[in-house]
Amino acid sequence: MSQEVSFNSVRYAVHAALDAAFPDIPVSGEEIPQGLEAPYFYVRLLEPGHTRELGRRYKRRHPFVVRYFAVDRQNDAMYAMAEQLTEVLASITVGGRPCAGNDIRYQIENEVLYFWVTYSLLVWQQWPDDPAMETLEQHGGIKDEP
Repeated sequence: MSQEVSFNSVRYAVHAALDAAFPDIPVSGEEIPQGLEAPYFYVRLLEPGHTRELGRRYKRRHPFVVRYFAVDRQNDAMYAMAEQLTEVLASITVGGRPCAGNDIRYQIENEVLYFWVTYSLLVWQQWPDDPAMETLEQHGGIKDEP
């Protein structure tokens, strides 16, 4: 598969977008460490998909959920953050190319903001490194009729 775009490279791009927009808020992609103080983001890649389209072309879907834990746990603060996340995660950069976020939705449950976004990308399988044919010499000419 194309080495420019991997499941991890999309994860890293989401983390980078959040880090750039919110440098004072920690972003975690692993299990939430005990004792981590709010505010913080927890980013999880849900169930990615990899589907063959045509020939060497594949479509990859990367659905994410970003959980935001606010300091005051007030709905106003979480809805304001949802507005900001909508703008920040509307487009990320993966492999040097912009990638638009789709299926954006969010909800507040148990004093936590859940923000979902999906990134879909086309990737191409690389050609195998088979050896090229050796050179072929062809000789020909025009035969005169008597």
